[in-house]
Amino acid sequence: MPGATGTFEFQPSDWQEGVTSWWTDSDGIAPGIAGCHIGTDASGTPNGRMFGEACLPNGLLVESNPGLDELHSHGNDTGHPDTFDCNAWCAGTGKTAGSCVAAPAPPCASSAVCACR
Repeated sequence: MPGATGTFEFQPSDWQEGVTSWWTDSDGIAPGIAGCHIGTDASGTPNGRMFGEACLPNGLLVESNPGLDELHSHGNDTGHPDTFDCNAWCAGTGKTAGSCVAAPAPPCASSAVCACR
């Protein structure tokens, strides 16, 4: 996918050491859509945990994965989100330029998206 720069280890602010946590993602790998990673139990019932996508200080977008509404686990409560160079992603989708910007993604309080021009 254009602009993809790899993954990194991410622990949510309420990280639980040694726990296998379960999650769904509201948007899949979609840099043009602000997403919310929603915590669940192993059956997919929401448990109140969540975190949104974000812009890193270097301008890269943190893009949660793996797929739209796909129930998946995080060993040791640690995820591996993708990162995207929004300018490269936008150019690869036929736009002239782009950047990472904050955007709403309820139920998450905050999220982010690649905004293209």
